Amino acid sequence: MSIELSAQDRLREAGIRVTVPRLLIFQYLIDNRTHPTCDRIYNDLKDDNPSLSLATVYNVTEKLAEESLVTTIVSPDGERHYDSITDFHGHFYCDQCGSIYDFKCRPDKMPDCLKGAIVKNISYMARGYCPDCAHTIEK
Repeated sequence: MSIELSAQDRLREAGIRVTVPRLLIFQYLIDNRTHPTCDRIYNDLKDDNPSLSLATVYNVTEKLAEESLVTTIVSPDGERHYDSITDFHGHFYCDQCGSIYDFKCRPDKMPDCLKGAIVKNISYMARGYCPDCAHTIEK
């Protein structure tokens, strides 16, 4: 049985001082599995949190990524997206709508050329058209 830590506990465990903006942004990322950008996070939170600035969102997401509490995904268009799921998985980027979806990968199926290596991070990014967009594409 595993006990899931609260966002506040996870920040503390990572050695990050808990502040209202950090907790607010981290909880948002945990609750919203849409791989948002800083602009999206800011736009979704600013109305209920008028003292929140876009610069704060950038600084907090950078700190969360630095401490491995979130993963940074750079989409093909160069935008940085954030993912609170940090276990082994891949991402699918839709070239039409820009959505990013998670997909499962098997960490035990590593390429032979990596045998004996200590792998700290692997990024799997697949691209194409999501099911919603695929039917609009000419074959």
